[in-house]
Amino acid sequence: MPGPDSPSVITKPIPGIENAQTLAEAIVDTIHEPLLVLDGGLRVLAASRAFYEIFKVDSDHTMGCRLYDLGDGQWNIPALRELLETIIPTRVAMDGFEVDHDFPGVGRRTMLLNARKVLYETSPNSTILLAFTDITARRVIEREKELLLARTGDLLQQQQTLLQEMQHRVVNSLQIIASILMLKARKVTSEESRGHLRDAHQRVLSVAEVQSHLHATGGVDLIAVGSYLTKLCASLSSSMIGESRPIAIVAEADDGRIGSDRAVSLGLIVTELVINSIK
Repeated sequence: MPGPDSPSVITKPIPGIENAQTLAEAIVDTIHEPLLVLDGGLRVLAASRAFYEIFKVDSDHTMGCRLYDLGDGQWNIPALRELLETIIPTRVAMDGFEVDHDFPGVGRRTMLLNARKVLYETSPNSTILLAFTDITARRVIEREKELLLARTGDLLQQQQTLLQEMQHRVVNSLQIIASILMLKARKVTSEESRGHLRDAHQRVLSVAEVQSHLHATGGVDLIAVGSYLTKLCASLSSSMIGESRPIAIVAEADDGRIGSDRAVSLGLIVTELVINSIK
């Protein structure tokens, strides 16, 4: 049983090239894709109707002509010469050999060529079947897809940069708000107002610390609990410098991770506990 790269063998006697040509013409009449049947000298024995239609040639200027002379030399393509003169003689068959060429009167086309040499048991003659698959549209779609993916990657990178910039601005804004609240708390004379302002200051610090962690992790929506609470408590402690007595706050927590929404809630709880502990 011959393999895919084995030559096709005609077991019945074929006394001359005329019989081979008759058989080839009968076969190609049923083919709807561009197909050529060539003799050992690369002259055309038969061509499918699709070949004539797609490449804008006629039978009078095709039959019996050497392949490289067809259409004023439009098939004199280095890649095709490599296929027929170098690869086919050694490998007998070749599938999916890609040729990109600007064909006169047709335009730029990308073709997949499948070639197979046919040997005859009782004749020294051989023929080559050369089939063409037009993949021009497929290659255009693939190139457009590559461009789209590249453009999408650029847009995602721009989005990430804008997100990080926005997070940075949010953190700065929250820290400014917290500072303003603390300044106001120190200036008001009403103890009740001062308490409310301090409470708001600590809550803003809690949210700011979450945003700071998000910015540091590149927008990943997971917060390391231990480092988050340590920094939050340090911020709370430093914001209370200048009060009647110094305050030291130590956070002990597992090094797990939680979502940013839960981190905000946890930070508010810790802030509330700190505020209540110093009242």
